[in-house]
Amino acid sequence: MSLRHVLVSLRIPKVDQGVCLGAGWGIANLHNIFRYISLTLLVICICLLPGSNMKLPGTTHVMIIWLTCAAFGCWFLARVSEWRGPGAHEKSVWALAAAVCAFGWLVTCFPSAMVERLTGAILGLDRSPWVAFGTMDQAASVQGMVSVSNALMLLVMALDFGVERSCRIAMALAVTVAGFITAAAGLCIHSSADLMALWKVPHVPSSVFGLFWYHGNTASFLNLSWPLGVWLCLKLLRNGLRSFKQQIMLSLLVVAVMVQIIGVCVNVSKMGHLLLAAEIFLLVGGGLMAWKPDLSMLPFGRWRFAALIGIGVVLLLAGAWLSGAGVGLERWNVFAQRRFDDPARRHALVMALKIGLDHGATGTGPGTFEWVSVHYTALDPLLKVGHWRHAHNDYAEFFAEWGWPGAGFFLMLLIFPLRRWLTTLRQVFAPASRQHEMSFHRRAGLICLSVAVISVLIHALVDFPLQIDAIRHLFAVVLGIGLALTHSTASRSTSGRSASGVRHPELVPWSFKEMK
Repeated sequence: MSLRHVLVSLRIPKVDQGVCLGAGWGIANLHNIFRYISLTLLVICICLLPGSNMKLPGTTHVMIIWLTCAAFGCWFLARVSEWRGPGAHEKSVWALAAAVCAFGWLVTCFPSAMVERLTGAILGLDRSPWVAFGTMDQAASVQGMVSVSNALMLLVMALDFGVERSCRIAMALAVTVAGFITAAAGLCIHSSADLMALWKVPHVPSSVFGLFWYHGNTASFLNLSWPLGVWLCLKLLRNGLRSFKQQIMLSLLVVAVMVQIIGVCVNVSKMGHLLLAAEIFLLVGGGLMAWKPDLSMLPFGRWRFAALIGIGVVLLLAGAWLSGAGVGLERWNVFAQRRFDDPARRHALVMALKIGLDHGATGTGPGTFEWVSVHYTALDPLLKVGHWRHAHNDYAEFFAEWGWPGAGFFLMLLIFPLRRWLTTLRQVFAPASRQHEMSFHRRAGLICLSVAVISVLIHALVDFPLQIDAIRHLFAVVLGIGLALTHSTASRSTSGRSASGVRHPELVPWSFKEMK
């Protein structure tokens, strides 16, 4: 046997999308080492998100901050050592993320509404800016900006790793694990006595809180996570379940998705129920339109598949009812007697808009709504009874805290990538004759991720999910993966060719099938 045959026989098999794992040659150089460490830390960070609530004993809040910073540092070193700048799908996100961070930290250092620590009075604008470092809202603003900065780091990293198939599967699996932990914890701890002892809140209803202090946040977190579990299940079904390991994996994923859906059903969040129904409707409708040509690839017949779906629905309904979903129905009845009106939230929305208009140039500062709102709730007889930490409308609260410039940055951060996202979705729902241009993995992912992102954006109209660290970070990861799927890996195929036209496998790990 020649030396060439010996070397070929010892060559490590290629790993699909293997840039993050060494491109099939093992961890061969410095930038691959940094990318592997960064992805590992990112996955661990996602799995720890359910425990990030600072009220929990043994909270993972500080750990997540350091893990995110360490992952971002390794990712940055990998990009520098690789000498690779932002791609076409990354330029606008990088620029707007940098603008949001720069503006937010500037307002944090020089707030426009400084709340004195002892008296709670709002200081005048003619006071020295350095007084802000001893005020309540400056401390809250620093904490808020740390959270926002961490979320933007996760967005940038997920946008880069999401281009590679194995990396986005690892992140989607981590999101599913985080959702399962949240749902399981909520189903185990959802009695009024347990919750009042844990959160010291006397008006807690009998509901699933998961690991968050407000039931709507749990519903939003679960509605964001379970569609990614569905995506992974569809991928396994599409592969045909050739091995016993794949069948076990599919079973575990199905259980995880069902537990998360049951958690939303048992939860008393009315908006969570509505969005769950809307997500299921969109996934079924979009799936029938986009995946109809692929139904013939299932490892069993259509009627058997329909029977399995029916059995799953029956198990879901039975599990939800036995877990206490009747309490959610009772709350719907109470809400219906009020003609589905919530005047307190309407007044809170108006108050947040007024704060934003009063401090429109810079806003009051990230995370300062709780302290500044005290001076506005005293003027409203409907709001002065309670303590409003959030406005129950994320968009109004962002406007109050960030003013016109900050709100504009966040709006552009959604609008600029939205054009690419919508263009790619049109390809997903293209005629069957043209769907071969995009792999089933990407088409399924875009539909599931779109549904997940839309659910949080709608929920933010009546609650404050994007003000909660865990949901904010998870939303950044899911958004980053979705934006990465809008970037065709075929565009990078030419970067793997040297000047002489030789194709280097460590630079082009994608298969031709994924390039489609």
